Amino acid sequence: MISLKNKLLNLKKQVRRTWLFWGFWKVKISNQEQLDRNLIYNLAPRKVPTGDQLKHLNKFLNPKEYLVVKICLLLIFINLVYLGIVFIGKHLQYSPISGGEYTEGVIGYPKTINPLYATSRDVDDDLSRLIYSSLFKYDPHGNLINDLADNLVIENGGKEYIIQIKTHVKWHNGENLTIDDVLFTFNLIKNQEYRSPLRFSFTEVNIEKVDEQTVKFILSEPYAPFLELLTFGILPKSIWENTNPAFFSLSDLNLKPIGSGPYKFKSLTKNKSGDLKEYHLVLNADYYGQMPYIDNVNFKFFVNYPEAIRALNSNQINGLSYLPLNDKQELLAQNSLSFNELALPQIIAIFFNREKNKTLADKDVRVALSLALNKDEIIQEIFQGAHKRLDGPILENSFVYNSDIKKYDYSPAEATATISSKPLSLVLTVIDSGSNVAVAEKIKNYWEQVGAKIELKIVSGEQALEIIKGRNFEALLYGESIGGDPDVYAFWHSTQISSKGLNLASYNNSEVDKLLAEARVATDLNERISKYQKIQEIITSEIPAIFLYSPTYTYVQSKKIKGFSGTMIIDPADRFSGIADWYVKTKKKLTW
Repeated sequence: MISLKNKLLNLKKQVRRTWLFWGFWKVKISNQEQLDRNLIYNLAPRKVPTGDQLKHLNKFLNPKEYLVVKICLLLIFINLVYLGIVFIGKHLQYSPISGGEYTEGVIGYPKTINPLYATSRDVDDDLSRLIYSSLFKYDPHGNLINDLADNLVIENGGKEYIIQIKTHVKWHNGENLTIDDVLFTFNLIKNQEYRSPLRFSFTEVNIEKVDEQTVKFILSEPYAPFLELLTFGILPKSIWENTNPAFFSLSDLNLKPIGSGPYKFKSLTKNKSGDLKEYHLVLNADYYGQMPYIDNVNFKFFVNYPEAIRALNSNQINGLSYLPLNDKQELLAQNSLSFNELALPQIIAIFFNREKNKTLADKDVRVALSLALNKDEIIQEIFQGAHKRLDGPILENSFVYNSDIKKYDYSPAEATATISSKPLSLVLTVIDSGSNVAVAEKIKNYWEQVGAKIELKIVSGEQALEIIKGRNFEALLYGESIGGDPDVYAFWHSTQISSKGLNLASYNNSEVDKLLAEARVATDLNERISKYQKIQEIITSEIPAIFLYSPTYTYVQSKKIKGFSGTMIIDPADRFSGIADWYVKTKKKLTW
């Protein structure tokens, strides 16, 4: 019994020693394997599997595991690509840099690139605007801002304008621009020997030199829009002072001018017949204002719009100074072009002559005729929505616009009720130009639908002048340019009813007369706003005319030309107001 017990104890000890032995070797083997793996890992040239190694991954994984790995890798790749695109889209910027050129096509050719005469011809005015500087200019949105003028003080109840000009302004020939150049230019304009069309605006204005940087304009009476008149270019006295008035408009300097604007004359090109075909400007490195990005601006001159449009289609030019609405379909690659619709300070309206047609003296009839017109449909169908609806004598973008004026929305049923009780026969006169006749025919159709009998009288431009002068019309479809300032005295004051005036509706209202006279001399901005808003309220309530729409100016550029931001122009040359922001070339930059 004891012997058996001892045998069992000995056996138990042997088993324990065996398990300890195998445990020791298991640990030893495990440690050895780890050491072997570390050795191989340290000796490996790459820590990340190579492409060749990954090809053999399927030998170590079952098909399902291998498919999961491939899907995961694909998702990772897609996410990395997406994140990269998003990052670049948010952080990659294209910044404008200097260089490049812009070539524009215009109809006609320059003749007198001279501030005294340039306003008479669009092409002359275009070039003059880039070559010469003025005391004041318009920004790309039709706001008057300083150019050469550095400081302005208005004194003596609005009769004196004291203007200090910028220093260190240079002419294109390197000479300094001084206050004497300003006086010289103004006196040339006022001198009737030079026959400047600007002279009429300054007949009651005198000028005095205050000091070497300051000039004073003295008015016979206050005139709030006076600064608008000071947008003419300044001429260099040293170059022009010895030119005889009789030869002033014939000087070679009219085609090879010297100014102080952002661009200066470089060269011109004529064909074999001596006709001017191209005009080249180069950046003025001494320009005192914001330096433009574009180095060279070129003009190509064409006889008509079809010729200019062909040049744009064939990429001979980068832009077209103006595109007639009906010619838009002639442009081939429209997706590569920018169509800039710029507001113009013009109104198109139907002016009533109550003396020629007594039925029009009834305000209810005039209201009915207004309610019978669908202005929005006219604008959409004839002008593809480009023009702006008009409901009063002052444009919606004016700082004095009254948004609360009476608006006569399309209501044919209401119009029919009035016309049926007051039979109306009416002659509508229209000038045979542009889309005028198409608009007149639409108006005729609307009015006939509510019961009026309408006759269209289509006349030429020359006939229209005589008709307007004698006020020989019953209703006249006509356009008026009202300028950048809201002063509409010339169009609605009773003193302008005469044959020489522009009050086409022969409108006579004593309260409006008083407000018009006061508003144009008021120097307080809030006072002007209040008076012009009241004027709009009265005129639209009395309906001496039906205000239809305000036309837009279509300026076409290739999308390669970037930076154009204009919304309004006073005249066509104002499309260059923001040229310092235009650019052709860019550089890429990642921001973090």
